[in-house]
Amino acid sequence: MPTHKIAAVGEEDIVLGFKALGIETFPVTDGDTTVKLLEQLINSQEYGIIFVSESMAEKVEGLMAEYGALPLPSVVYIPGTQGGQGFAMARIRRIIERAVGADILSK
Repeated sequence: MPTHKIAAVGEEDIVLGFKALGIETFPVTDGDTTVKLLEQLINSQEYGIIFVSESMAEKVEGLMAEYGALPLPSVVYIPGTQGGQGFAMARIRRIIERAVGADILSK
């Protein structure tokens, strides 16, 4: 059975902490680089989980709409240097709404 790697993509000060855990890190500084890199990581089929900082989430939303239905890799948004920006919760809400047919997380 093949094993998959884990990657972390985002600001250098955020992703370097993942390196100590043996996770491959990919520091990025702009949206275009992030989109190209994430597309390469997804298409390589080597990664089971890819952590992406929320500060880059808005830039990769189009890519996530295209690849989000794939079983692997699982792309997980993590808080960036400015803290959480709500992209992770919005993505979870869309996934649940698609699976259940209703927004069960709304207030």
